[in-house]
Amino acid sequence: MTAAVATDNGVGATRLRNGLVDLIQTTELNGVVIDIKETDGVFLPETLKDFISELHEDGIWVIARIVVFNDTVAARANPEMALKRSGGALWLDNRKNGWLDPASPEAWEYIAGIGKKAMDYGFDELQFDYIRFPSDGDVKNIVYPVYDSKTTPKYVVLKSFFEYLNKTLRDYKPDIILSADLFGYVATQASDLGIGQRIEDIGHNFDYISFMVYPSHYYAGFQLPADLVRGLPAVNFPYRSADIKNVASNRPYEIVHRSMLFASDILTGRKATSSLVGANSKSAVATNATTTAVIPDEEIKPLSRSRLRPWLQDFDLGADTSRGIYYDAEKVRLQILAAENASTSGWLLWNPSNVYTEEALKLGW
Repeated sequence: MTAAVATDNGVGATRLRNGLVDLIQTTELNGVVIDIKETDGVFLPETLKDFISELHEDGIWVIARIVVFNDTVAARANPEMALKRSGGALWLDNRKNGWLDPASPEAWEYIAGIGKKAMDYGFDELQFDYIRFPSDGDVKNIVYPVYDSKTTPKYVVLKSFFEYLNKTLRDYKPDIILSADLFGYVATQASDLGIGQRIEDIGHNFDYISFMVYPSHYYAGFQLPADLVRGLPAVNFPYRSADIKNVASNRPYEIVHRSMLFASDILTGRKATSSLVGANSKSAVATNATTTAVIPDEEIKPLSRSRLRPWLQDFDLGADTSRGIYYDAEKVRLQILAAENASTSGWLLWNPSNVYTEEALKLGW
């Protein structure tokens, strides 16, 4: 739920808001994610406290989504922690948004402060998104005020930030639930994808990890080796193909199911990180392997206690609809079944318009 829908008293926002609450009350849904910080600033009006209280009265779990380093407002107001160009101008991504330096201690403190305020508002959980380095735009021309690529890998910076968030926010409220949104590819890839996110650096810093396994977003295709323990074959779904049945966006069940099984095996220590795709090659998305190594039970050492709760796709993309692929009730439900069959700790649905597919949900719960 966007901030405007959560708090605006206009006819349109009120209708959407009431409709979403009703959807939660009449289906298996039991929680809501509310955007409180986007790239255009923080949105925490006092009226939001009343809405959170109303949701709690209905037994609804309330999550605050906080966009982290993608922050145009803070970048313009605080150039000392903003990404710039060599001439001193603010660096902007392809969407003309500014970014904060992920290595800036001031940026860390700023984000933690927002988290503390959200806790004071009564949110049950803090969810951190865009918790990464920028990926879109002329990233080679970024001038970082703090980060030094010559001495420190990006994933080291993010791992330190994960640890900082965990300690700082739990010192403020020990029982707060923390979660992080990560790229879908991070669930299976060895590389940090140029953005600093690696599954092996999650550690014990978050209660939930929400990989954004939107099938339409696998622009480099989706490949995984065979899973001999479960008797699952190797898969290779390209982004584009003459055989449209096998393109990634047309295989929602397999992408969500296999991603979650693979990530779970890595986090629980049942598979070594050397099993990650691209672990032994320069490519982040290609592998010649057909199987992955499984660690004997007596040697298992959990990598993380974080639980998996993936973001699922409940929206259409023009690149898909132009070739006849729509995310209707069947495709949304297939993703839900895939997550549940992979024994994830729940799942999340996203549609930027705040309109969700009721037909994909179970009624009467």
